[in-house]
Amino acid sequence: MKLPDRFIVVDDDRTSNMICEFSFRRFSSAIEIKTFVDADDALHYIENEYADSPINSNTILFLDINMPVFTGWDFLEIFNNFPEYIKQQFVIYILTSSIEQKDLERAKANPLVKGLLSKPLSTKSIQDILTPE
Repeated sequence: MKLPDRFIVVDDDRTSNMICEFSFRRFSSAIEIKTFVDADDALHYIENEYADSPINSNTILFLDINMPVFTGWDFLEIFNNFPEYIKQQFVIYILTSSIEQKDLERAKANPLVKGLLSKPLSTKSIQDILTPE
């Protein structure tokens, strides 16, 4: 996968967001990075920002699942209702500290989710995503 046009992180943990941003900058200082501590804010941003985006835009989104009020699973349910031309612009990875088997199984079963990664996000994890085997 080529370097995306944008990275988006949706995580209520500001420290995790900062670690993600630092890791992304190791690949490109010019890449656009958006972080959200509120899943609802992220959905509104995506709905507005991508409504007129070209379909060839690509974004990697890292999504925490254990957030208060609005979980990552809730986010995915709403995201799934977006038009196809918006969904096609995203590759979504779950980024979590959860070690529960049910979360792994749920992520694997969701067609919107490309994979599940453990926190904190590492440079190696990003490298693996960008240069698959």
